[in-house]
Amino acid sequence: MKLNSLGYSAHPTLDNYSCKEIAQVLQLNFSTVTRWVKRGWLKATRRSARHYQIRRWHLKQFFENPPQSIKKRIAALDVEAINYLLGRKA
Repeated sequence: MKLNSLGYSAHPTLDNYSCKEIAQVLQLNFSTVTRWVKRGWLKATRRSARHYQIRRWHLKQFFENPPQSIKKRIAALDVEAINYLLGRKA
């Protein structure tokens, strides 16, 4: 499994993620994930002025029904990384 070689556990225990954590796993820029939150595409709770907390459930909703303008970009993301964030087994 590719993520194991990068140091990620096969079974994540988190139910909440930061934008930084999501960006690292999906190999995206932090500002990309933050932009999704600010545009309202990805639901999140504000932890501080610059930090958001994203529940796994909201992440699942986002990946299952992404905005039309970024559907192709979401489809191009690593499925294994998405499954890791959602707690699904490979």
